[in-house]
Amino acid sequence: MKSLFIRCSQETYDLAHALAKKESRSLNKQIIHMIHHVADAKGVEVEDIAEQEGKEIYSGAISSETVSIGKGLSGLAETKKQDFPD
Repeated sequence: MKSLFIRCSQETYDLAHALAKKESRSLNKQIIHMIHHVADAKGVEVEDIAEQEGKEIYSGAISSETVSIGKGLSGLAETKKQDFPD
């Protein structure tokens, strides 16, 4: 899964929240919905795993309840042993 960070003006932020509220969606789901809506309208297609995962997230098939995530920082970090020559 990928993250998308958007910098915008306060006005754009407020508009996005207003649209999301009107559509009874979270801000993230509203942005994903708008991207998919415009892509469909323009006939844009991407054939890869990321597209399928995005659709699953948008549809609710994938959620924090269905994906195992570690707690705290341990969920973000990997532990690896370093091999040193003897």
